[in-house]
Amino acid sequence: MKSMRKSIQSLKTPCGVKQKKALMRARKKEELRRLAPSYIEHSDAAIAQKLSELPEYKNAKIIFAYYSVGREVSTHALIRAVVQSGRRVALPVCGAGGHMHFRLADDLDGLAPGKFGIPEPDKGDAVTPGEDDIVIVPALCCDKYNNRLGRGAGYYDRYLAEHPCFSVCLCRARLLEDLIPTENTDARVSMVISD
Repeated sequence: MKSMRKSIQSLKTPCGVKQKKALMRARKKEELRRLAPSYIEHSDAAIAQKLSELPEYKNAKIIFAYYSVGREVSTHALIRAVVQSGRRVALPVCGAGGHMHFRLADDLDGLAPGKFGIPEPDKGDAVTPGEDDIVIVPALCCDKYNNRLGRGAGYYDRYLAEHPCFSVCLCRARLLEDLIPTENTDARVSMVISD
């Protein structure tokens, strides 16, 4: 009870952007944990359908995706469908210093646990998005201004700042916010897709 009062008090206390983001991140992780499995399944299907109908997705030469873990919006079926259709998919590889790059992942059996235990290509050509490509970005939540709140490591913020491209963030509707606190280093996405 004491920690709950302290948490409520901290929400009322003025604080910096980093602190506001940390509080929102903790709240969103708890909200995500509480979502019903039936909603997760429905949400994944609805978001995948909307993504597949996007002209930018249909026309992309390479789909730059993330390999979903836990209760992130699932990308597993999407990645398999892209590979099976003969199109090209690239997945992120997290490196030192908070930087990442993407590698082609034509063989999903060739994925190995990376820096955070997330499957990533352990070999393959490094690629960067061109103007005809799409980058699919994960998030804990997004807002109506196309801001996103990630896990806090800044990998996608740095990557999108270095590689201007069409980017889409996948976010469950129940986790959307009116406004996410942002810093100058936070990169907006081109579009947010929710269920």
